[in-house]
Amino acid sequence: MPKPETLWKSIKKITENLYLISLPMPFRIRPVNVIVLVHGRGVVLFDTGLNLGGTISRLEDSLKVIGRSVSEIDHIFITHCHADHCGLAGRIKEISGAVIHLSEIGKQIIQNDRSRKQGADTVKSFYVEQGIAEESVNAYLVFLRYFRKATAPFQVDECLDFQTEYAIGDTAFTVLETPGHARDHVCYFFRKEGILLSGDHILPESTFNLRPDLLCTEFRPLGAMLDSLARIEDLPIGRVLPAHGTPFSNLQEIAKKVRRHHREKKQLIREVINEGPQTAFEISKNIFGIGLPGFDLFLALNETYVHLVELMRDGTVEGYKKGKQVLYIVH
Repeated sequence: MPKPETLWKSIKKITENLYLISLPMPFRIRPVNVIVLVHGRGVVLFDTGLNLGGTISRLEDSLKVIGRSVSEIDHIFITHCHADHCGLAGRIKEISGAVIHLSEIGKQIIQNDRSRKQGADTVKSFYVEQGIAEESVNAYLVFLRYFRKATAPFQVDECLDFQTEYAIGDTAFTVLETPGHARDHVCYFFRKEGILLSGDHILPESTFNLRPDLLCTEFRPLGAMLDSLARIEDLPIGRVLPAHGTPFSNLQEIAKKVRRHHREKKQLIREVINEGPQTAFEISKNIFGIGLPGFDLFLALNETYVHLVELMRDGTVEGYKKGKQVLYIVH
């Protein structure tokens, strides 16, 4: 176990009952923050961290520093079903019997993911169409198979109710539907404390990568994210606790930066396409540069593609099939 003084550096006391604990990630992404609400002899966890390495041991050690343990976790509220947010939910439930709360859409995503037979074919077809070489896509699929291990299997006990105020001990919060980064994304709003648990919806220093939902092609990540941003930015929020990075208080300022960033990105994509028909991958290389590490190639393409979706919806860009690839041109 790391020394308590070392662990305290990754723990922030937010209120008398709320703590933020940063858990390690094995990638270049910054540590993931989980929020702990203590009540009586119980513990509520908002998000969980990955089911990889010693993450659960680190969570246990951190909880011990504040006088609690994993065995006391009685509820787990999840912002969305990406591995760094729900990966440990199943293992924690085995230890403590915690009730797992997730949105109805998140529950459907998990069920579909378990029953899906052609997932790899869907992923491969999409990225080849968008211009990435087949051998690179095959390497990406190997990574995805590995990453699936980062989520321990679990069952959803209760679907979140967007009309209900949850009260646990002396603390109350509501659930806000905020799709964008993920189709099932939610935030948790503590009105009395003026605190928002934002998950990956809004971050302090950067815009989080957006990606298409290949199992729900009508979902528009960028459009949904901007709509969700409008849903939260006028609430009486004094402090935001994000899933990555440090807490912040300038929500409206960051929201403006996010909108500006995406306006500029759409304009840049239009300028690139003016040079001639290109695949989404070619466009992404013009914007993000060449020589990106393998995984970053996919992040760059995803970000480019969700902007292309909005440009096509606006009628300023159109895509057409040529051989195995989709090319984009100015309309």
